[in-house]
Amino acid sequence: MNDRFFEVINRYMLPMEKLERVVDSSYFLRKNLSFAFAQGYCHPRGGFYGKLINYPDPRGELTIFGRRYSNTNKRLVNNVLTLIPIGEQLELHFRADPSLRKREGIPPFAEYHTVFTLSDCCGYFEHRHSLRVAMEMYPWLPPKIEKLSDFLGIPQERLGTTGSLAYGRIEDAAEGDDIDLTICGSIEEHRRVLATIRKWITNPAHRVFEFNKFWPMRFFLDGTLICPFFIYERPDEIPLSDFTMELVNEGVTFRGRVSGDRHAIYLPMLLRMEGVCVNGEKTGDMPLIIYDSSVRGEFVRGDLLEGRGKLVRVSTPGDTFPALLVTNGETMRSTGNGSRS
Repeated sequence: MNDRFFEVINRYMLPMEKLERVVDSSYFLRKNLSFAFAQGYCHPRGGFYGKLINYPDPRGELTIFGRRYSNTNKRLVNNVLTLIPIGEQLELHFRADPSLRKREGIPPFAEYHTVFTLSDCCGYFEHRHSLRVAMEMYPWLPPKIEKLSDFLGIPQERLGTTGSLAYGRIEDAAEGDDIDLTICGSIEEHRRVLATIRKWITNPAHRVFEFNKFWPMRFFLDGTLICPFFIYERPDEIPLSDFTMELVNEGVTFRGRVSGDRHAIYLPMLLRMEGVCVNGEKTGDMPLIIYDSSVRGEFVRGDLLEGRGKLVRVSTPGDTFPALLVTNGETMRSTGNGSRS
């Protein structure tokens, strides 16, 4: 008997022996056939911090190549697809796989993540490899990628895909209705791409309103919704790939203005902040680290931010410094005074 699931998955999945390093927004297939999603660039030896996205469930509403699955970050409410709150997502992880409840040693920035071990995975889905395979399987896709490459000014060989297309599944019946596009490049290349996107979405018809919010980096191109994921090409440009984090104060309020947004479109987001007040006391300049991908690209230089978070101490190979940490984007807001042109 043919198994459609493995027939398709094996075309996209690469063996673990080929994995050189864990890259942000990468999918892994675990041996229990659940799909895990790695986030960020700092991970424990032999594992990664991430989220359980889809897990086998005979009563699940999702079908992946003939097998029933449930999802931990989205659900239907009155036939409308909605995002599950970040705290509830974590509890769904634990229900799906009780072994993930082990929280010992998890750093403050991974508050809403779980630890997965690489030895528990049977393969991974490399962004660019997945896109090449998808372009072979879906005849309508190559023209769209060619158009995106021209539009963004990025060679096709540095474009990839994440989301369900990383393992070959099209979320909706409409061909190319939604593409999670990874863009591998330098910071300067990404800033140029971001400027192109921001200019494009000055036309309201090109903007994306989804899950009751406006998404500042998502856009429509020829009727296809594009969700970009910016991936550092150069390891030396990643500010937070090798670091440790110590909790100083579990709960603080803060206020400050963004003075630098060079890393505002990645995960984690690292914002330079000036005029910072913590718990009502002036502290001067202090970086803000945001470990919640749902607010990537939302904050720019000049924005006045306020919210609740944690005070932490970060140690990298070359420095140790205090920082503010937010792990749930819903606990902060921006007055939106910065320039997005």
